[in-house]
Amino acid sequence: MVRGKTQMRRIENATSRQVTFSKRRNGLLKKAFELSVLCDAEVALIIFSPRGKLNEFASSRRWRLWDSLGVAMCLVTFNVGDIRSHERL
Repeated sequence: MVRGKTQMRRIENATSRQVTFSKRRNGLLKKAFELSVLCDAEVALIIFSPRGKLNEFASSRRWRLWDSLGVAMCLVTFNVGDIRSHERL
């Protein structure tokens, strides 16, 4: 059975939107991990939830060292909030 094409638009129901975000976030993190393992690639992924929580994946130590500086730059660039009050998952 083939899935139909999903129309890309904002989900109006807040609960459905949060559930979809969680499922897609987990899928994206899994894909980033798989890409790093299967292709021996260095992968870094930063995701901010609608509430401003940080989700991150780093496939190598190099990206983990970049973490603090990178998060600070993302917070400023995307105007997510103050780094001192930022919440990590």
